[in-house]
Amino acid sequence: MTVVAAPLARTIPLTGTLRATQQAVVKARVAGELQEVTAREGTAVRRGQLIARIDTREFDLRVLEREAQLRAAESQLAQARRSLDNTQALQTRNFVSQSALDAARSGWEVATGNRDAAQAALTLARKSLTDATLTAPIDGIVAERFAQPGERVPVDGRILSIIDLSVMEIEAPVPATEIGAIRIGQPVELAIEGVERPQVGRIARIAPSTQTGTRSVPIYIALENRDPTVRAGLFAQGRLEVARRDAVRVVPASAVRDAGGRTFAYAVVDGRLVERELRLGLRDDAVRNAAGGMGVVEVLEGLAVGDRVVAANLGALRTGSLVRVMPAPAARSH
Repeated sequence: MTVVAAPLARTIPLTGTLRATQQAVVKARVAGELQEVTAREGTAVRRGQLIARIDTREFDLRVLEREAQLRAAESQLAQARRSLDNTQALQTRNFVSQSALDAARSGWEVATGNRDAAQAALTLARKSLTDATLTAPIDGIVAERFAQPGERVPVDGRILSIIDLSVMEIEAPVPATEIGAIRIGQPVELAIEGVERPQVGRIARIAPSTQTGTRSVPIYIALENRDPTVRAGLFAQGRLEVARRDAVRVVPASAVRDAGGRTFAYAVVDGRLVERELRLGLRDDAVRNAAGGMGVVEVLEGLAVGDRVVAANLGALRTGSLVRVMPAPAARSH
């Protein structure tokens, strides 16, 4: 192969599974018979949209009962207020004792407490009635339905789950030796299984420590999803570019030899094989090279543009050997 000048980037391969950053499980806030479920799996819902209803007859009757109790408590309070006012008027003219006034004031205070308790009970009954109607807490798509109309659900019984696919996230491990080159906001090109077009995400967060039992640091890639074919749970592969140089001398990674503490390549000069010691720069193992393998490497010293090198590993070669490069075979016509 001939040494050429080309742009070169150093990339870090990333892999992970897509997951939604926002998801919610809708649960029953009151116990009762599930009367209606308006959404099924795959249905898009909006925040605040009615998605389920629990039979409200019991809660309606409870509200009526609490309203009646409140009216009775308010009537008793009014009577206690009148009694206290009359007793105060009589006590100022010394017609009743101080203990009678204290008793009337105590009766008014008890009636006030009963009125407040009845008011709280009515508020709670109305809340239970409201809680029998379930709405979507977020915009999203129904992922799973756990209960059917006619079932009796307990408090905190699961009704359905909702996933917001507009913002996805991938957790990917990165070797600790590479984490210093990663910054928040860096773009990541993603290839997602089953999705034709590549997607572009960005580094959203970096974990503060390595994973237990490994020397890798989790990073989190955010993906603003506009593609309806992108779904949670799909596997994604990405490449994070951490360095890039333009017009540098590159050779296939398979052309580089390491032996006896030396890094070199076999070059063909005037029809003979010679060793050229190399000083290398960037390396990218994620791209296919001209020799048909994976990986290219930057040559800082040792080769010039236009030099010819042995690109494949042909085993042990001897310096000074005569070399004849055969022409590529012509393509056959059919």
